[in-house]
Amino acid sequence: MELTVKSSKNGKIKIYADGECIFTVPAVIWYSSHLREGDEVTNEELSALKKLGDSSSAFESGMRMLSLRAHSEFELKQKLSMKFSKEAAESAIERLKELSLIDDEKFALMLAEELYERKGYAPKRILLELKNRGISGNYAENAVNALDINKEIGIIKVIEKCGITENSTNKEKDRVIRRLLNMGYSYSDISKYINIYE
Repeated sequence: MELTVKSSKNGKIKIYADGECIFTVPAVIWYSSHLREGDEVTNEELSALKKLGDSSSAFESGMRMLSLRAHSEFELKQKLSMKFSKEAAESAIERLKELSLIDDEKFALMLAEELYERKGYAPKRILLELKNRGISGNYAENAVNALDINKEIGIIKVIEKCGITENSTNKEKDRVIRRLLNMGYSYSDISKYINIYE
């Protein structure tokens, strides 16, 4: 097959085989390859070029995602796998880990603190959220244990925010109880502090 190329938008090169566009690759991948326009190429050579291009594109996409916010390895792999092949996503993840741009242990500590400080979640809910993001059990537990959690303050903040008083209806109290249960607090602690607060 005869290879021809054409520049495209966003620094991409369109690759043509026998006049038919078959894929695009980042310009840096094309210029660093041994292939040149007019070469006779095999399917294996085209496949190798596409694989390199996909891995490079997945890496760039991962970098963009990480520039917006930190991600766990699991989260980033899921997102990349929606746009790229599993192999390209895994290759990108490995490169990002080598550059220390993905660190599940640091991510767990940061997210645990955010969930406690900003959302007021209890340890049980924080642990669940971390595991849902693909954080391993050890990292998740260490992150929760590193927090200085005061469950009394967390519960009272929600009670105050919802305006619970001795005159509140059972329906209003039930709504607050459900909210606190969803945040990971135990029913016994919630009842205790609602009674004290009243």
